[in-house]
Amino acid sequence: MIDCDIKFGAFLPTVPQIYQDAASESTDFEKNIREASDCTIGPTWTSLKLTSIEQHNHDTSIFEFELPDPDAYLRLPITAHLLVKAPSNGRSDDSRDDVNVHVRPYTALEEIHAGRFKIMVKLYKEWGIPESEQKENNQTFLYTKTDHSYKPPGKVSNYIHSLSVGQTLSFKHTDICLGKIDYPFDKKITSITMIAVGAGVAPMIRICKALLHDEIGNDQCHHVKKIRLLYGTRTVADILQRKQLDEWHERHNDRFQVCYCIGSRWSNVHFAAKTTQKDGPPLPHGWETISPDRKELGWVNGDTVSRRGASNAQDDGHRVFICGLPGVYLSLCGRRSDPSIEEGTQLHRLGYQDHQVVKF
Repeated sequence: MIDCDIKFGAFLPTVPQIYQDAASESTDFEKNIREASDCTIGPTWTSLKLTSIEQHNHDTSIFEFELPDPDAYLRLPITAHLLVKAPSNGRSDDSRDDVNVHVRPYTALEEIHAGRFKIMVKLYKEWGIPESEQKENNQTFLYTKTDHSYKPPGKVSNYIHSLSVGQTLSFKHTDICLGKIDYPFDKKITSITMIAVGAGVAPMIRICKALLHDEIGNDQCHHVKKIRLLYGTRTVADILQRKQLDEWHERHNDRFQVCYCIGSRWSNVHFAAKTTQKDGPPLPHGWETISPDRKELGWVNGDTVSRRGASNAQDDGHRVFICGLPGVYLSLCGRRSDPSIEEGTQLHRLGYQDHQVVKF
């Protein structure tokens, strides 16, 4: 996951150093990985063949990859992820040039069949106008040095979406992939609030499969009595794995509930714009397709957590899991790379302690 800084009110994406280091073939922190995990994919880059592509929605697809041993299972720990390497210039991902590659973490969405596993990848397209182009057209504001209106395309996600069946992608699994909390969860943990935005729902789905003793869980965490997923997306169409989430909501309602937080209602409202509409902008397209018990307008914030969460900050058995875009971490709890809760963030103001919040 990408981190970010804030300069002049703008989010500036940054890649954590651990992922830059992971581009190399061998680093010190990888030496004991086989003792720490039974994952079939080890600490050296392994090229795996893409066997199928399933389009999930308008910008997200599910990619299935073939393991070297057709009889082996991935055996990825529940809260862990894999690292994926993509070349910067569209070359073969087998390139040994560590400087010109990009590394990102991805969660295995499914691994129930021997010899293969699946990952879900959202395509992040280029958005806005780069500062360099703004300068050429004399459109910069107050000599800004930040790209307020520009988001670059996802370097790894775009590369994966460019692949065809039969091509390969490089994976590795090191101790930096093992997650910040172990599964099975400590027996003191009795309730979990999950906050996910966009494709950040993937690790939450993986955990829910285990907690709800679906494909890979074996009912090892029956002491977790209450699970609430607060899932933020820009539009209704952006909700990923909605069929599965709705099924869990209905089948395990005494334990698991999802709330879709659609944050786009006011995105097209301009300051001081004149309008004859008294009721504000129209509801998001497809809003009526979501059951009333599992939807809210607006992004997930402290108020949402207070009203919809599994418990509260005074409950020491309550944990909050967060996975999403950099701005989500900065608003709710502070930078993803910092395990502590930043003072002044929304969860800090609610009284949450460092051990209660897990940043995926």
